[in-house]
Amino acid sequence: MRPSFLRLQTPYLAAIVAEATPEQTITTILSFEHDGAEAFVVDLAPWAPENLTREVLSRVFHCTGRPMMPLCYRSRNLAADKISDDARAEVMLLTIDAGAAACDVMGDMYAPAPRERTHDAEAIEKQKRLIERIHAKGAEVLMSSHAQSEFLTGEEILEHLSDFVSRGVDIPKIVVRANSEDELLEAFRTTVLLKRELDVPFVHLCSGKYGRLQRYVAPSLG
Repeated sequence: MRPSFLRLQTPYLAAIVAEATPEQTITTILSFEHDGAEAFVVDLAPWAPENLTREVLSRVFHCTGRPMMPLCYRSRNLAADKISDDARAEVMLLTIDAGAAACDVMGDMYAPAPRERTHDAEAIEKQKRLIERIHAKGAEVLMSSHAQSEFLTGEEILEHLSDFVSRGVDIPKIVVRANSEDELLEAFRTTVLLKRELDVPFVHLCSGKYGRLQRYVAPSLG
């Protein structure tokens, strides 16, 4: 059975691994697993393009029985060269064939937009078709949005993530700013609001001056 992020007891500890080679990636994953990590996010950007094959990916995504997810972000300059979002989607699907439990689909995939959330109808339909393809292979979908330099209210974030859910994803994610005590308090309120209103697991993270504190406290709020 394919490992699953959705079957993990929340909150859980997921480690982000960004090593230069598949071999170093495996070593780090096993080390982090020994230290207590329960899931892994594997950044593929540092790898040489020739390593993005099913054979190599299978070695990485089968090195542990824990759920694993690739990062193929546009901002990470995947495979040392800018690639199209269509090509990015094919890399995601290849990682699923290689054993990945989930994929992180950018909220503005196929149409770059502010806050990494596209409103382009054609792009959203393409996202939905990609999500269907990922689900058909037995994997899960996280849709992510990064607006680290912006402060958003709880209601704005709820609307934002609800839109992602409407596209068919399993886990919506957003990263925003918490640079003051007032923004931190609103972030805490937001996490509670999302827990009450969303019917799916979610990821709500903050960057900025109070980002680290928010990330420590958020799991206890939902």
